[in-house]
Amino acid sequence: MKRFEGKTILVTGAGSGIGAATVRRLFDEGASVVAADVRKEDVDQVVAEFAGSDRVYGVAVDVSNPEQVAAFVAGAVARFGTLFGLVNCAGIRGVGNILNFDHKAWQQVMAVNLDGTFHTCQAFSKAVKAVQGTGAIVNISSTGGIRGVPNRLAYVASKFGVSGITRSMSLELAPLGIRVNAVAPGIMETPAAAGLIASPVAREAAARQYPLPGIGDPDELAGLMDWLLAPAAARVTGQVWAVDGGFSAIRPLVK
Repeated sequence: MKRFEGKTILVTGAGSGIGAATVRRLFDEGASVVAADVRKEDVDQVVAEFAGSDRVYGVAVDVSNPEQVAAFVAGAVARFGTLFGLVNCAGIRGVGNILNFDHKAWQQVMAVNLDGTFHTCQAFSKAVKAVQGTGAIVNISSTGGIRGVPNRLAYVASKFGVSGITRSMSLELAPLGIRVNAVAPGIMETPAAAGLIASPVAREAAARQYPLPGIGDPDELAGLMDWLLAPAAARVTGQVWAVDGGFSAIRPLVK
């Protein structure tokens, strides 16, 4: 029997990159997966890979909109009965520092990355509590949610927030049997990071900054999230797992 057979797991940001890799991994492990992305055409392409299976379907969801999130969770319950897991991969980047960051741009990054994580976690937890079930949540933070990064002010703030609410939610939800963890990746081979490694020079420089040189693969991260959801991690909650080739362990250089 596969580890997630008979279990339903929600994945946001499922239209590409880490989210799409997670959908594939969980499906292979027997899960029924509800894949969500703000771009319906992207999530439809991912779901099309599983044509003929009734264990995967996709929906368009803006995680910054609590009404859409509530409908997303309710729809999953209506289709599959109960929920077991939530993986929050939806997120956007924002470039700018304290001197030039536009207020509306700041609000957008926070609305998707932090508010969106709150909305999905809240709706999921209420649904699991209603049926007195147990469950597991994995959020996506970032190396930028562990250490400061210049010119990514809103992104860093939102990811520090994700790391923080992950730890707090783990305490609040433990009595309900819901575990909450986060992963904090460095640069990954994803569309979101494509601009950072667009040229050979930029790619080499990015890869060289890690004690374990290289650019991360979404499948590697999906493997960790799979484990965090699984029974093998039954005693693991409230943790933020850095997947950054050792970058967050580096002592900052002193000028």
